[in-house]
Amino acid sequence: MSLSARADATKVTSVLDRGATHSDQATALATSPALQLIYETAPIGLAFLSPDCRYVLINQHMTEICGISIAGHIGRLVRETVPKVADQVERLVQTIIRSGEPIIGVELNGQRPDGSNTDRVWITYWHPLKSASGEVIGINVAAEEITDRKRADAELAASREQLRKLNETLAGRVAEQAEERDRIWNVSLDLLLVSDLTGKILNVNPAWTATLGWSSEDLVGSAIEGFIHPDDRERSRVEFGGLATGGAARHFENRIRCRDGSYRWLAWRAVPDRGFIYAVARDITTLKRANEQLHALHRQLAHASRQSTMGAMTASIAHEIRQPLAAMVMGANSALRWLDHVDPDLDEARTALEHVVADGHRMNELISSIRAMFGRESPEPTPVDVNVLVAEVLALAQGELENHRVSLVSDMRDGLPQVMAERMQLQQVLLNLIMNAVEAMSAVTGRERQLTVSSGLDDERFVRITVEDTGSGIDPAYFDRIFDAFFTTKTNGMGMGLSICRSVVEAHGGKLWASPRAPLGTTFYLTLPSTLSSAGA
Repeated sequence: MSLSARADATKVTSVLDRGATHSDQATALATSPALQLIYETAPIGLAFLSPDCRYVLINQHMTEICGISIAGHIGRLVRETVPKVADQVERLVQTIIRSGEPIIGVELNGQRPDGSNTDRVWITYWHPLKSASGEVIGINVAAEEITDRKRADAELAASREQLRKLNETLAGRVAEQAEERDRIWNVSLDLLLVSDLTGKILNVNPAWTATLGWSSEDLVGSAIEGFIHPDDRERSRVEFGGLATGGAARHFENRIRCRDGSYRWLAWRAVPDRGFIYAVARDITTLKRANEQLHALHRQLAHASRQSTMGAMTASIAHEIRQPLAAMVMGANSALRWLDHVDPDLDEARTALEHVVADGHRMNELISSIRAMFGRESPEPTPVDVNVLVAEVLALAQGELENHRVSLVSDMRDGLPQVMAERMQLQQVLLNLIMNAVEAMSAVTGRERQLTVSSGLDDERFVRITVEDTGSGIDPAYFDRIFDAFFTTKTNGMGMGLSICRSVVEAHGGKLWASPRAPLGTTFYLTLPSTLSSAGA
């Protein structure tokens, strides 16, 4: 103890020993620097009450209970500061005065007048301060906030109750789930399979018998690869190999041999878990055949539509330019007649030729109007999310990709600005580029057929879409002509697709071009002005 603390203690003791009045004794306590230092530095709430329940000392932590400042407490009665618990406090003080014994463990909620801290809880300890004669001259009160402890206790109790209820029902639920699993395994129309990481079949459900004719005894212990169509084995081996090394579950399709020697298409989903592969397969043979018929009809319809469109376009162009052509012929003939005179009338011939020139300009305007018709179907473009648009087109082309065994790599950049465009026209442009890429790879053998579609930004003002194939590529001598109307490298092509595509893109303020891909294939680039560049303009 320091010298100042010993002096303060001696002063307080001498007051108590002299039999001073309660007021004098309280004053001695209140003016003790050592005691005040304890009050200021204590990590809990402290207060000293006189026998009539009046505050003599209090620290900042204790004021948290009612929200009144330290100065607002000193000399005031408990009934004035915390009226709601005043009766309880007075009873505690009187009990201690009578018994001379402390009272501990009394819980107290926050008492702010606005009720903002009623959810906070303090545990309080009440100890008497006695004079030398043993008379209680005041009460020392200590308060420790236990709000977090109470909440933790409540949460722990609730958790224990939940755990108790869970344990009560766990056994029953486990039994029910086991029954449900067995029921699903036996009645499922999908083919269920469990194998080890080498592809050895460990268990199959009855659907294998119903769909393919194989019994469980025929399959269990055999390698699944022996039942896969020879053309699908390498691709299936890659898929199962990825699963065996912990790869993510994927969807893939292959053909599985039936007991009668025929093959059926199955669509698989499989996941690895703790040294086993769990797989489910659905018979999609009928769906495959229907899709093949649908694609065939689609191609026939597209061919008929192209022929119809070309016929309509030809008739429309012929109708539009017939009149100015006729007028030009008449004007030219008239000029020739004026020039054939013995005395040629040059003024009349010039006038006739001027009419020919005017009709030529009118024909040029008509052709420009027809060209614009192919570039802008809708006078009011709308904001378009390029990534969403590409996803929609790829979904439309998925069947063709599968039919031609083309793998897809999609590398779409997130957060791209939108473009102002006519959605249907852009869809047709992208679909045309993708179908051209698929067709270019249809004759590829001995290496992977891969279509790569990506998006990004060019100079922060243009959104770029790239379509890349691994086909045989385009002869470099033809790159300057592939966008010309009626030029084609296809046996049955019309040479209109890329020309119309470029017209549509340019009508949107964009560009469409192509370049060779190393080592093989072709890359098409499409750029469109973003809405940000439009706003900046």
